[in-house]
Amino acid sequence: MTKDEGSVGGLKSLTFSEALEVARSLGKLGTGSEGLDALLVGGYEEGKITEVFGASNSGKTQLAIQATVMASARGWKSVFVDTESTFRPERVVQMAESRGIEAKSALDSVYALRARDVDAQSQVLERMADDPRVSSAKLVVVDTVTKNFTLEFPGRERTGRRQGALGAYLNRVAIDAYLHRRVVLLTNRVASITVGGMSKDVNVGGLTLGRFVSKSIRLRREGGYVAASVEHPRSGVPPTKCRLSEKGVE
Repeated sequence: MTKDEGSVGGLKSLTFSEALEVARSLGKLGTGSEGLDALLVGGYEEGKITEVFGASNSGKTQLAIQATVMASARGWKSVFVDTESTFRPERVVQMAESRGIEAKSALDSVYALRARDVDAQSQVLERMADDPRVSSAKLVVVDTVTKNFTLEFPGRERTGRRQGALGAYLNRVAIDAYLHRRVVLLTNRVASITVGGMSKDVNVGGLTLGRFVSKSIRLRREGGYVAASVEHPRSGVPPTKCRLSEKGVE
């Protein structure tokens, strides 16, 4: 197949037999934490979307940056879509050096893109397709995936438009992940809702996000530790507690 043959809108198409072959050959990217790898049954899945959500300061961004370091150890390129000005090159260096990974190689393997609004965030896939430096990237991180959508479509009266725009965006991300065998890691915020007179925290995006996510992991900060649990799909895997250090989430 030539570069343009069987492609639509920058995304290549697959026959059924090719799709089956892809599904059978998909691998995983280790998280850099034994506990989280056990929770995810091996790590982040190629061709699928993993969500990590939690309150502020729960370790989401640490895990997002850590994923790029672990990808660099595999010789992978990464695209870090930064919606909150959270990407820190110095943290990449610290994590890499503390894990015995060449720091310059780790930095050179990450392409950080600042997305200040929904339009910029949505154009990342097109930019990747047009830029040979990142078109082969195996890891895409979005930190935080829902921020721009909640800012541009605030309030209950805009819920339908917000969820529609988020769904359209996630659909393209999911298709791209599958066709290009990328690992996609999304960090997400929580919102407080009231159910039966009781208040509880849920991930922003709700069912719309859940339709596209293969696994959803919740993080809770407990002092110098991060407690992680699988929220979707429900499984019998018990929660795990990980230590926070210069290596990241261990």
